[in-house]
Amino acid sequence: MLPAGDMFLGRVVVAEIMHEFTSSLISRQIESLPVWIIATPYNLKKIQQREFVRLNASLPVQIVEIINQEIAEDVVITAVTKDFSGGGMQLVLTQSWSIGTKLLVTIHYPDIGSINQKSEVVRVQQPQSDRKIYWVGIKFLEMNERDRSSITKLIFKTQLELRRKGLE
Repeated sequence: MLPAGDMFLGRVVVAEIMHEFTSSLISRQIESLPVWIIATPYNLKKIQQREFVRLNASLPVQIVEIINQEIAEDVVITAVTKDFSGGGMQLVLTQSWSIGTKLLVTIHYPDIGSINQKSEVVRVQQPQSDRKIYWVGIKFLEMNERDRSSITKLIFKTQLELRRKGLE
């Protein structure tokens, strides 16, 4: 049991993002529901829980759905990324897919070129209910290490350039 006045490191998840903070315990209430009364948190920082670092960037993407392991090449959808990493990306689309839908995505990376990647929809958000805009999170299914390494190097190079310019 933490005594009142002691400092602690806490974590909380808000909108699917984990944050870490420092605070101190003021008091505890144990009646019907145990509750800690804490001081205003400080040293708040976002915790990266992903396996790969993401970069917020708009890159052109072409998408075709994979139905029964067949590529539906007759319908090509053009979109842009909201962010990307070596493990997946978030797309900005005017249509939505169900979680679990398989896609073939062609991403056009600066300095790398185009990469075709089989992917799976893992998350769908509609940030504004009155607009038909969707943020579709996909994970890469069969990324080879050479391509993943190229993407990771591009991300770190871009982050370094942004820091030098004071933009990140």
